[in-house]
Amino acid sequence: MPAQLPPPRIYHSDYPVPILPAISVFHYLFPPTPTASVYPQGSWSPSLPAFIDGVSSRVLSRGELRETALRVADGLRRLGVKPGDAATIWGANSLEWVLAAYGCVAAGVVVSPANAAYAPHELAHQMNDSGARVAFIAPDLLPTFEEARKELKYKDIPVVLLSDMPVRGHRVLADIYGVASEAVSFDGVRAHETAWLCYSSGTTGLPKGVMTTHHNITTQIQTTMPVFEKLESGRDVILGFLPLNHIYGTIYMLLLPLAYGIPTVLLPRFDELAALRAIQTHRVTLPLFVPPVVLRLLQSSNTAGFDLSSLRVVMSAAAPLQEDLSAAFENKFRVKVIQAYGMTEATPGITSMSSAMAPGRAGWSGRLMPTYQARLVDEGADVPPGQPGELWVRGPNIMKGYLGKEDCFEPGGWFRTGDVAVIDDEGWFKIVDRMKELIKYKGLQVAPAELEALLLEHPDIVDTGVIGVYDKAQVTELPRAYVVAAPGADRARLPAAVDAWVAARVAQHKRLRGGIVVIDEIPKSPSGKILRKELRARAEKEWEGAESKAKL
Repeated sequence: MPAQLPPPRIYHSDYPVPILPAISVFHYLFPPTPTASVYPQGSWSPSLPAFIDGVSSRVLSRGELRETALRVADGLRRLGVKPGDAATIWGANSLEWVLAAYGCVAAGVVVSPANAAYAPHELAHQMNDSGARVAFIAPDLLPTFEEARKELKYKDIPVVLLSDMPVRGHRVLADIYGVASEAVSFDGVRAHETAWLCYSSGTTGLPKGVMTTHHNITTQIQTTMPVFEKLESGRDVILGFLPLNHIYGTIYMLLLPLAYGIPTVLLPRFDELAALRAIQTHRVTLPLFVPPVVLRLLQSSNTAGFDLSSLRVVMSAAAPLQEDLSAAFENKFRVKVIQAYGMTEATPGITSMSSAMAPGRAGWSGRLMPTYQARLVDEGADVPPGQPGELWVRGPNIMKGYLGKEDCFEPGGWFRTGDVAVIDDEGWFKIVDRMKELIKYKGLQVAPAELEALLLEHPDIVDTGVIGVYDKAQVTELPRAYVVAAPGADRARLPAAVDAWVAARVAQHKRLRGGIVVIDEIPKSPSGKILRKELRARAEKEWEGAESKAKL
């Protein structure tokens, strides 16, 4: 008989389980009456600022947000968009983006946000896969959308521009405002219906729709509060330039601050001077960063020209932050740096910390948030504390599943994160590696398989393998392609030609910034699987060699 494996070693969050409401996201954040909720957000004044445009300083109050969202919801009904339908929101961060999203939630319409850097065919894939029945588009992206429309299943889809100014010949957000009435209810079992549909790049194929329910989101907010930084209404202000289409931005910029009664200062994207100016002007206490931004500000000569004394704590997430960078940042700015770990499929937080817990924990990702259970598995067996293993998790924050895909859970309801972690005797987690083959460029996911499928469409390429190379200067991975040239192709000119060809067909974060190398053969296993380990080993030597030459 085969040897019997020991029982699973299951780690539990040692935080008490808070109340987990079974209601809609909208009614959770905006209870119908102040007495209808046991949550603190029921008592916040409608006059409190909810969102602030970091460029124009325009303020959107809680009351205006609720009222306008309900008017947008009525407008969606008049357009024929029904509860359960999906809506694409495509554009850089803006107050109009916020209003469109809250309007969709009030109408019971699934929010399917798209990356503002998408190329036409990438946008078309998401809209077709989600079955989007209405599109909210930033005016500057309209020409790209019209290219994507040629590939849409619903070519006559209604389009609403994310603009507060009239645009000749086009419907803008204010044009669909209807009459404010009650939001669609998702009480009880209906709370497990999909509210959000972010797209996450898997290790194979095109990005997949992550079905995040109302209950996932409200549970995430309820379980974040006991672990995360203690924020106070009237004192704290969040700065957000992370894309709202990313689950990190969705929760920590768009939804969570409302539960705390604090405003989010929105910037359309990261711009160093604009971010520093916003911190100074709006007395930001907690900015949301990713590691490359931490490095940028650490090396910046501009920071001395701004009053950054309001900062209390900086949160870094979406990718691991190195210990030395965290310590150097704290030293320079006299501010605590905290980290968190999560993923789109987990809505997104799995582990977190507060600044009170942070001392001596640089490089660690925190402790399990309430309700979570976790395992660390290697070669099918659970490993003891201190040893690395793939992190498996389960809990009510985990997605319902991938849209239209087969069951994606292990027996017992465990979700495999694909990340390798260690846990210490005090329950702290550190992410040490990644089993899955995704490349993370500045916190954004890049699927090698997607780039490989695109490269094989090039007439001068017969085979390819894509991996990530780590660039210390930028504190991020860069996509790097190895290609086999077709007979008769000009090998010397091929890298530059392919680089330009790919750049015209993908979003900015998917560009082959790590280079294109022509080789004779892609290493593969007998079954035909690309041996990325060999490509990574080769790339490390080539990358280190190039960096050494650059220093000479």
